[in-house]
Amino acid sequence: MSEAERDQMRTKLDEFSRRLDAVTREFRERGKLSDPYQSLISQIQGRRERMQDKLACAEAKGSGWEIIKIELERDFSSIYDDLLRLNEELDADEMKQEQK
Repeated sequence: MSEAERDQMRTKLDEFSRRLDAVTREFRERGKLSDPYQSLISQIQGRRERMQDKLACAEAKGSGWEIIKIELERDFSSIYDDLLRLNEELDADEMKQEQK
């Protein structure tokens, strides 16, 4: 694994973590996080942590980066899509409440 590739993936995960934390905090403060949404956030956080572990393992072993890179990119795309979907669902719920 090249240092540049590792740093790029770590940066993407760090930025994603900040965004997930900000979204979670915002909706918690507004009282909009129901149990199903909290469950989805917990799942996303768990998958993110497994990705961070996988990256750390690839760094330590220094082998198989091409396979790990493909897996990490796929997993990152998936958790990013889940976060976007969560945001859209929370926004839709909020709009419904405002219309009442």
